[in-house]
Amino acid sequence: MKRARITEELAYGTALDRLTGGDRVTSTVERPPESKSFSRQPGQTRPSMIKLSVFLNREEDAYLESLASTAKFSGGKKLSKTKLIEAMVRAYSQSGIDVRGIKDDEELFHRMAAQLR
Repeated sequence: MKRARITEELAYGTALDRLTGGDRVTSTVERPPESKSFSRQPGQTRPSMIKLSVFLNREEDAYLESLASTAKFSGGKKLSKTKLIEAMVRAYSQSGIDVRGIKDDEELFHRMAAQLR
């Protein structure tokens, strides 16, 4: 009986590429073209996403939870913390914030807070 031949590319290639966003693409899996802008037009497909871990302290997490709950109890739908963070990133990407020369987290916070005003 003939044994199946599993190569490293077949076993790990596509899954690893999906997790890490690698540039290797096997012939069985094609990636959709990546979009440079964050805004979507009606009927346009969603750009490919990556998974990202974000570490927040309890107060920051509680703030996101309160935003999500406020949306729900004011007549809307509850927003996920992921969607809130995604919207914040999209908003700041359009704000034109200047991060050149920032030396620490506190300076970054002050520039971002000033950008909101």
